[in-house]
Amino acid sequence: ENVYRLTNQNAYELYIELEDWTGVVKYARYATFSVGSSSTYFRLSVSGYSGTAGDGFFLSHGSSYGNYLNGHGFSARNADHDSSSTQCLCLGGYTGAWWYNYCAGSSLNGPYLRPSDRTSHSGNGVYWGPFGGSQSNYLKTSKMMVRPVDFQP
Repeated sequence: ENVYRLTNQNAYELYIELEDWTGVVKYARYATFSVGSSSTYFRLSVSGYSGTAGDGFFLSHGSSYGNYLNGHGFSARNADHDSSSTQCLCLGGYTGAWWYNYCAGSSLNGPYLRPSDRTSHSGNGVYWGPFGGSQSNYLKTSKMMVRPVDFQP
């Protein structure tokens, strides 16, 4: 609800910083970002990707692509708002609340797992598929930062 209230006040951009367990740091920047109200299940609205981490919301793939997340509601264990007939959080290997379509190619709210922590029951950790490399399912850190589009330092 707080992210909705914040992003409903002004036009915001989103900057995501990601680091893997080998120290590689990459970023994804979205020129516009907002979250809808609870009545829309906190629907994601994002556009204008640039960066080095890859587009984890899969905007360039179009809305028919299963990992395309723009326009989808936020799902949690007790609130299944994805488009899949099965719950992504339980059956898809995803363990954190996130915007899911037919599951996802990213999920930044998973547990912080090293690749060596993975078990058949742990699911994915902090995940950003386009990050690349053998550790894209197990990122060490993630930061999501928003600021007004017209911000001047």
